[in-house]
Order: sequence, then structure tokens, then C-alpha cells
Amino acid sequence: MLMFKLLYTPFPKPKMTIKNVIWVFLTGFLGSVFVILFKPFNITNQTGVWYFNLIAMSMGVVFSFSIFFMEFLIPKLFRKFFKKWNIGKALLWYSLVILFVGAAMFLYKSFLGGFRDFTFNEYIMVIGRVLGIGVIVSFFVVGIFSYFNRQSIASISSKELYRITSANSKPLDINLNEILYIVSDDNYVDIHKVENGKRKKVVFRSSLKNIEDQIVNPISPMYRCHRRYLVNINSFTIKNDKRRNTIIKLKDFEDEIPVSEKYYTIIVNLLQINP
Repeated sequence: MLMFKLLYTPFPKPKMTIKNVIWVFLTGFLGSVFVILFKPFNITNQTGVWYFNLIAMSMGVVFSFSIFFMEFLIPKLFRKFFKKWNIGKALLWYSLVILFVGAAMFLYKSFLGGFRDFTFNEYIMVIGRVLGIGVIVSFFVVGIFSYFNRQSIASISSKELYRITSANSKPLDINLNEILYIVSDDNYVDIHKVENGKRKKVVFRSSLKNIEDQIVNPISPMYRCHRRYLVNINSFTIKNDKRRNTIIKLKDFEDEIPVSEKYYTIIVNLLQINP
């Protein structure tokens, strides 16, 4: 049950922005540089040709264009599949991306080598090399962007729209990044949020348990802290840390919320890690 819930969790799909396109081509370029400098997987100039480094650079170009094609062009052709993007779709899609990029690199390598090693085993080897080099270089590129951005990386799930439904209300689309907390009020819930810099309260006819089942998941910032409250853990700090009388407070407002002893350990640990 938990696995199915995780697979259907909303997940961000990268958009074709200048930053993301630069990321793709920078990864390909640095991948080529990595191969030239460190010669992983015994990738060396065994033929002695002077233009070996140019070939390595061209492999990076093929890698980048393959990623660009799959990540930005294909979604424009098959828009329906890419709607309501979630973790399950992402796992399936990126498995296909790996196979496609591996195939493109394999065909290009085979073409350069006169198709001497045009075998399935070599294709698998190419996929392994692409994954190994790609992961190493991607972490390096992400580090560069993080350094120049100097911004904390928010929860990947919090930026996605969640559609919450109830038998007695019209569906409501909410962005978890905007939610402060949700409190139960008899047959309704009050959703406290900040939208475009302004504090708002949305009343929705539903039980808190129904809301919890739809928006709380392993990568969501929402947590139950009390029988009446769901909170966005990124918006709170600890005011009073006593197991039987713990109080948490909004960082930017005066609202204070109790924490039940049942939820004490997980909430306090989370707030101590992300004060």
C-alpha cells in the first residue's frame, strides 16, 4: 500500500528552461573532459590517432543531444502521458531515457569503430559506462549550480500541485509549498496558507484523515503533529520542548500549535535537523 502511494506521489518534471538546457550540455561537456583526463573504464587512445580527444568531445555532444531529445522534445509530442507527473511515471520514463541514451552512444561508438563490436553485450557495457560517468559528472554539475545559486533545495514534492478530493466538496488543488498548517474543525478543515506573500485561510469540507491520506507521503513536507493538526515542517520552529507539553510556532507568524506525545519524537527530530 505504501509503495503504491509513493508511486503516485506528484513529482516535478524538468521544463525546457535555459538553466536546464545548460545543465544538459554542461554535463555532456564535462563528461568528455572527465573521460579525457581520468580515462575511466580503461577508455584510452589505443589507436594512437591525434584526434582522439575530439572524438571524446563528440561523444559528449551525442550524449547531450540524446538527453535533450528525450527530456524536452518528446514530452511536447506526447503531452497526455506527461500530465500529472508522479514518481511511478518518472521511474518508467528515466529507465527508457537510459536505454535510449545508451543506444545512441552505442550506435555512434559502433559507427566510429566500423561496427566491429556491434553486440548486445557491448551495448550493456556502454549503458554501464554512461551511467557511471553520467552520475559522477551530474553530481559535480549540480554542485556548481548549488554553489552559484546559494539557495536551499526545497522538498521536490512541495512544489507540485496536489488535488484533494472529498465526497462533499469540489476538488481543491493545493501547492504544499504554500501550506502553513491544516486544522480540523468538526466536519471541515481550515487550510492556512501563504499565497503571493499574503496569508489566507481556505475552508474545505473533509475530515483531516482524508486530507492526510492524500498529501502525506515519504517526500512530502506535511506531517501529523496532533489529532487536529497537519503541519508543513518547513514553516515551524520549536517554542517549548517538553515531551508532555511541546509547542511549535510558525517562523513568520504568531500561531502556536501543540504536539501530541504520540508525535513528539518525529516532529522534534525533524525540527532539530531543519531548525
